[in-house]
Amino acid sequence: MPAKRDVTPKDSGNTPPNPPRSFNAPLGPAATYTFSGRTVFATTSNHQRIEVVDLPAFGPLGRAYRLDDRFMASLADGHICHELMTHPLLLAHGAAQRVLILGGGDGGSAREALRHPGVREVVVAELDAQVPATILQYLPAMADGAFDDPRTTLVIGDARHLVDAALSRNEYFDAVIFDLTEADGNAATLHDAPFFAKIRQLLGPRGGLALQLGSPWFQGEQVRRVLGALRSVFRHVRPITAYVPLYGTQWALAYASDAIDIRDALGTVPPVAAPVLRELRHYAPHRHAALFDIAPELAPVLGENDVTTSAG
Repeated sequence: MPAKRDVTPKDSGNTPPNPPRSFNAPLGPAATYTFSGRTVFATTSNHQRIEVVDLPAFGPLGRAYRLDDRFMASLADGHICHELMTHPLLLAHGAAQRVLILGGGDGGSAREALRHPGVREVVVAELDAQVPATILQYLPAMADGAFDDPRTTLVIGDARHLVDAALSRNEYFDAVIFDLTEADGNAATLHDAPFFAKIRQLLGPRGGLALQLGSPWFQGEQVRRVLGALRSVFRHVRPITAYVPLYGTQWALAYASDAIDIRDALGTVPPVAAPVLRELRHYAPHRHAALFDIAPELAPVLGENDVTTSAG
């Protein structure tokens, strides 16, 4: 694992002297939220608008990036989703060697997967080459050397094509992490039952996937739709919630597998995982069970979290 870096953002001297402005972002179809900050960098790629901004509300770790006006991650709290999508899945598997990350061009999920010494290969399938290029220039601490690790392969292209190609070669992965833009946009067809069925074929024994669902408060219809698609394909589907300050709301994620129930699979943490866990900022085994405790008020959206589906 690369040496730990100073995560405080450093300007290269070419940061434009832009005045403070308000950055609005959608919470859902009928709600928005606002941060005050300064634009550090902005460009429009062949796929989307990319911005890097500094947000004083988060102090010295307030550098963040946005895609098409939606906040994706900041140095202050990006670790929350990256850790939750990675460590419960890999620890529950117990011997994961191959990890596929769909999206993930900021390198955060790869960074977390690479903490596990048993992981031999991480494939990052990012549609937009400009995303990792921007991250490496303006937020290198987010990837923290993940793209320099010899175990990492960065593939620029459509995740659908990569999955189809892997299936044609009879490849498998122990874990698949959906680190994509939200399910109501260009990535919608990567969050439906036919695509989840392909991922199911791609998973090895004890394999599972992790993904973000959105806000159960403001995107309830989207969250229910994606969970319904997962439950139609996988035997074990477990949603969790976490508060993500950059997103301005409680956020939902989920794990799915035919072979393991992520909620109940984590027993005694093996000694080899102890150094990994000491480096984490959010996830910890003693908090594992609490992640799956769905508040009654959210049960109409997320379910009760004590039901095994009939899929599989």
